[in-house]
Amino acid sequence: MTTTADAFAGPLGEQLQRRLSVATAEARSVLGLAVDPAGAGPEIPDLDSLRSLIAELRGRLSAGELASDVVREQEAAMERLRHRFESRFEALERVQAAIAELREVTSPREMLVRAPAVLCAGSAFERAILSLVKGGRMVAEAAFVSGRERVAANLLAQLQANPLRLEHTLIETELLRRRRATIVVDADVHPRVDRETARLMGWRSYAAAPLVVGTQVAGVIHADRGPGEALDVLDRDVLWEFATALAQAYESTSLRRTLRDERDQMRQFLDWLGARSSELTDAPVTLSAGGHVPLAPPAPVPSASPSPSPVGRGRDDRVVFEGLLTRRELDVLRLLADGASNRAVADALVISSGTVKFHVNSILRKLHAANRAEAVTRYLRLMGLRVP
Repeated sequence: MTTTADAFAGPLGEQLQRRLSVATAEARSVLGLAVDPAGAGPEIPDLDSLRSLIAELRGRLSAGELASDVVREQEAAMERLRHRFESRFEALERVQAAIAELREVTSPREMLVRAPAVLCAGSAFERAILSLVKGGRMVAEAAFVSGRERVAANLLAQLQANPLRLEHTLIETELLRRRRATIVVDADVHPRVDRETARLMGWRSYAAAPLVVGTQVAGVIHADRGPGEALDVLDRDVLWEFATALAQAYESTSLRRTLRDERDQMRQFLDWLGARSSELTDAPVTLSAGGHVPLAPPAPVPSASPSPSPVGRGRDDRVVFEGLLTRRELDVLRLLADGASNRAVADALVISSGTVKFHVNSILRKLHAANRAEAVTRYLRLMGLRVP
C-alpha cells in the first residue's frame, strides 16, 4: 500500500512536504478546522485525510460557500470588460450604418453638408461641425446641434464669419500634421485651443479628427456630447472611424462625378464629330487638275424676290445662323421651311433619309425646338419673314 512517505521519496521530497504542509494548514483554516488536530503538528496527513480535505473543499466550492472577494472582483472585472467591448462593437456598427446612408448621396458637397447630422444620429455625440481647410484656414462647412436647428445655423454663421487660421500653436494644426483623432480635455482653459471658438462652442472637452481624402487633408470634424459634457476613448475611436469612412465615401463619390462629367463631354464631342463627318460625307467632290482654286463668295440674297420660297426673302440666312448651324444643316432647314418632307430633302441634297433625320435632330437641339414646326417658326422669325 502506497503511503504519503512513498510519494515524497526523491531529491525534491522535502520541498514537496513543506508545500503540502502549508497547503493542508490553509485548507483546514478555510474549512474552519483545527490547524493542529490531536497535536499532529507539521506532520503530513495520510492519504485518507488528504482525500477528505479535498472532497470537503470541492463541496464547499460547488455550493458557493467559499466565494471570496477576489473571485467576485474578477467576475466584476470580466463583466466590465465584456460590457466595454460590446459597447464598442455596437458603437462602431452604428457608425458603419450611418456611413452606408451617406454613400447613397450622389453629390460630394451634399455628402459633407449632411455628415454632422448623420454622425450625431449614429453615435452619442450631440453636436458636430465639419470644416474644410482652405488657404491655411479652417472654414466651417456644416454644423449640427441635436434638436436645435436654429442654434446650429447661428453657430455655423459665426464660425464662417471668422475662419480659424491654422497656426502652429493650435491643436488642430498638429492634428492635421499627425493625421489622427484626439480628445481635448479642459478645452475652456487649454492654451492650444482657440479661445474664441471655445467660448462660442462652450467646450469643456471635445473630439476632433482629420478628413483625409486620398493623400490630402481636406478638413476637420469636431464633435462633443454638449456643453460641459466629458468624453472618453470610445468617443475618439467612433469619430475616427466615421471620419475615415466619410473620406473614402467622399473620394468615391467625387470620382464618380468626375467620370460622369467626362462621359458627358465625350458624348458631346462624338455628336459634334458625327455631324462634321456627315457634312464631309455629303459634300460634293470636285476634281481639279492641280493647285487650289479659291472659293467664290456666296452671292448676296436680294432683299425682295418674286420667289414664293421663304428662303428667298429677308436677310441672308448664312449670316444669321453663322456659328450656330453648319452649312448642310442650313440647307436642310431651308427646305424644311419650304415645306419639304424628309424624302424630298434627301432627294434635293442627294443624301440618305437617315442623314436627313440626323441633321433634323441636330437642328432641333441647337435651336432648342421641340419639333420641326417650331424650328421652322424660329427660322422665319430670325429671318424677319412672316410666320404662316
